Amino acid sequence: MRLGYAIEEADKLELERIAAKGGVSAAVFVELMVRNLPLTAEGLPEWMPTTSNEELPINPD
Repeated sequence: MRLGYAIEEADKLELERIAAKGGVSAAVFVELMVRNLPLTAEGLPEWMPTTSNEELPINPD
């Protein structure tokens, strides 16, 4: 299946460079990356900041 995502050219070239260094195509690299991505309990990548819907306390100072 083809993906229709647009990414920065520099990121595409870096992805292709890393994939080639590993001896695989960019497509195989993306598949491996998704399958092996460490996730938090919330199902997000460990490096991705979480967004909180909680309101911050108001400090009257």
